[in-house]
Amino acid sequence: MISRTRTSVLVSLLALFFVSCGGGSYNSSGGGGGGTAPAAPTGLAAVAGNQQITLTWNASGGATSYHVKRGTVAGGPYTQVAAPTTNSDTDTGLTNGTAYYYVVSAVNSYGESANSSEISATPAGPSASVHVTVDVLTNRHPISPYVYGGAFPKDAPTITNSGLTTVRWGGNASTRYNWVNFDTNAAADYYFINRPMGNAPLYQDSTQFVTNVAAAGGSPLMTVGMLPWVAKDATGYSFSVAKYGAQCKVDPFNSDHGNGVKPDCNTNVTGNDPHDADVPLLDGPQQAGDPAGSVYRNQWVAALATAFGTAPHFYNMDNEIDIWSGTHRDVHPNPATYNELRDTYLGEARALKGWDSAAIRLGPVSCCWYFYWRSSTGSSDTTTHGGVDFLPWWLNEVAWSDSVAGTRSLDIFDIHAYPDGPDTTNFTLGQKQALAVRVYRDWWDPTYTSEASYIANGGFSIEPMDSKPFRIPRMRALLNTIYPGTQFSITEWSAEIAGAADFSTALGDADAYGILGRERVDLSTRWTAPDPANPNYQILKLYRNYDGNHHSFAPISVSDTNDASPNLFSSYAAVNSAGTTMTLMVLNKDPQNAAQTQFTFNGFVPASVTAYTVSQSSPNSIIASSPRPWPPSGLNFAPYTATLLVITGSSAKIPGAEWDLNPDAIMVPSGGTAILQPKITTGSGTVLLTSVQADSGITMTLTQANLTTSQTGTITVASASGTAPGFYHYTVAGTDSQAVIQNQGGWIIVGKPAATLAKTGDNQTGAKGSTLNLSVALSPGQSGGTSTGATVFFTADSGSLSSRMVTTDSSGNAGVVLTLPSSPGIVHVTAEGPYGLGHPVATFTETAQ
Repeated sequence: MISRTRTSVLVSLLALFFVSCGGGSYNSSGGGGGGTAPAAPTGLAAVAGNQQITLTWNASGGATSYHVKRGTVAGGPYTQVAAPTTNSDTDTGLTNGTAYYYVVSAVNSYGESANSSEISATPAGPSASVHVTVDVLTNRHPISPYVYGGAFPKDAPTITNSGLTTVRWGGNASTRYNWVNFDTNAAADYYFINRPMGNAPLYQDSTQFVTNVAAAGGSPLMTVGMLPWVAKDATGYSFSVAKYGAQCKVDPFNSDHGNGVKPDCNTNVTGNDPHDADVPLLDGPQQAGDPAGSVYRNQWVAALATAFGTAPHFYNMDNEIDIWSGTHRDVHPNPATYNELRDTYLGEARALKGWDSAAIRLGPVSCCWYFYWRSSTGSSDTTTHGGVDFLPWWLNEVAWSDSVAGTRSLDIFDIHAYPDGPDTTNFTLGQKQALAVRVYRDWWDPTYTSEASYIANGGFSIEPMDSKPFRIPRMRALLNTIYPGTQFSITEWSAEIAGAADFSTALGDADAYGILGRERVDLSTRWTAPDPANPNYQILKLYRNYDGNHHSFAPISVSDTNDASPNLFSSYAAVNSAGTTMTLMVLNKDPQNAAQTQFTFNGFVPASVTAYTVSQSSPNSIIASSPRPWPPSGLNFAPYTATLLVITGSSAKIPGAEWDLNPDAIMVPSGGTAILQPKITTGSGTVLLTSVQADSGITMTLTQANLTTSQTGTITVASASGTAPGFYHYTVAGTDSQAVIQNQGGWIIVGKPAATLAKTGDNQTGAKGSTLNLSVALSPGQSGGTSTGATVFFTADSGSLSSRMVTTDSSGNAGVVLTLPSSPGIVHVTAEGPYGLGHPVATFTETAQ
């Protein structure tokens, strides 16, 4: 997708408060004979509070004290206000709302140094009081390094310096990229004209891109188009005004480049010739009689496979295929249907694996909330497919097709996840900024009602609580239920509501990276990668290269909760495997008030802390503090700041075995059941599950509590009949063989009551090798589905079936012919209805004599 801004409305306006920063000149200082005066202090930082400002700076070698000097205008004059012997000071009794300017000099018996650089801060208050609790033995799980990704970074040094992990070649233009001539079609993003894909040296040639990214330290993610057309050259275009008549808009640089919309600006031009701008893209191998100029996927993927080398071979299977008929209507004018999107994916994904055996395939690369649940055809497509929403249907079809084929076609389930909202044209800057720092609640908060009216009003899907996106847990629960073992990715996201360069975007990005790690996303790429000119570039570095030595956010996410408003404050914690270092990201998103924050640690004893801060006052650099003992009284975080605390300390207990819920999030129909199979993920010990606590409406029963490296546990989840659809939280406690108690929590997404299957042909007897007719009738009940067009999946433990995937007819019936085995015995046949309708199951018992 080409860059876009997604916005949502904010009901309360927060006034803006900016802490400005000035730079002082470097002045030399004389000293007494026989020795040397200390060097001027560096790293001067200020945190504004209520009628006070706290200053910290890097200690100067040889200094015995410091002179803190304050002025009321930039550049002074300054008055000395304190002479501390340590490298910090709090200036009190100040006037809120007044800007103060500070410099600090270092002193010893030989003299006084030059002044430090100047810094300014404005006290405001009262400070917000926040309590953060970090528990290193709750919700422990690895953070995937691939979540810190982006698309089209500025250049190779940007990849290395920022620590960008996954680097995506994607977007709308990638669908029609011609790997032979390096050209593509801009599609609906710009008058359907052909152009070079990108600039050398990093871009343009896709295989060289892969090599360049890997050399810079990133993991390339390539997009392989699945439409049968690619750009034939760098100058062609699809909607010539001379050929197709006057159009609503034309390219300001070439009046013959039309936008493919008739002069009424409502009706699309139809019947254009795709050959105007494109040549065929075929799977290959090349054959006599292929159209002139044809380009071949098999040749391209073979070249990419070589370029990937030892890096992961990540492939996006096209881009936003659900809206082909909009973005690429010049070559795909008809709305894409459920069946087309399934069949095209299965064909190309399986072929790609044949061309590159190491391929890791991401699909369906769905564009957005509405198209998660509907195809471009609209509600009629849903109705004629059992009433199942699109993504649950697509996943179900892919999973069952893969089961029949005996091999995977999908490795990572991929969506785009721009937080949705209404038009912000009439918003003030303050409203846009406040929205940008709160909108990622769309991803994780079960209480957050979408501020996009079309989502908040709901009604076009049968998903539970459809006005509350709860996007990541919802998607992971759906995925874990339908296609277990498949990873989850988000390959486009951003919320540049006030602009890419605005500091609110940086704070929003900081929130997003924290959420992606905490919520167990496996891979993510921002659209686009942060630019070094913008503050959010420093935010990425806070997570990936905070000290310039490529130290990064710790790899094990742990529980971090706080009592602040999520609109104004966020915090995320992680530890290293030894339990000796914790990274704690603190975001004060309040533009007015500092956050006086108290910390409680369970299972970790902090010893010292170094703070790395990106602020409104210093948006294009990371300001590091000096290491200091951990302050038991807490820390004060200035308004509009992102601060990474790197805390050294010790863990009272290190788990002998890490374990997980397998899965932690799952879907259950109202009145239905599901199974969790907790397992040990690392370590050689054992774990005894001791208790389960769940929200009212679901019950969870430990039926196998002992976990070993070779044995999983069993927890039965039951949703009581009549349980309201929604999001239900639970927590499981377990004690390992070293007496370390860990807690793991997750979500049960309860949907509508399941449909039912009524069976015909049960308990039949036939001669060995003979055939029996079996059928089921689907009744949607209160599931929200329909009886027509649903897929029923049949399996048999012996004998053979005439078909495995059968579509219900207009009466809801689906039948198969069972050929009994050639030897006597019992045959069990299972019929499964769609997961999107609660996964009803019917079992047949037949006898071969």
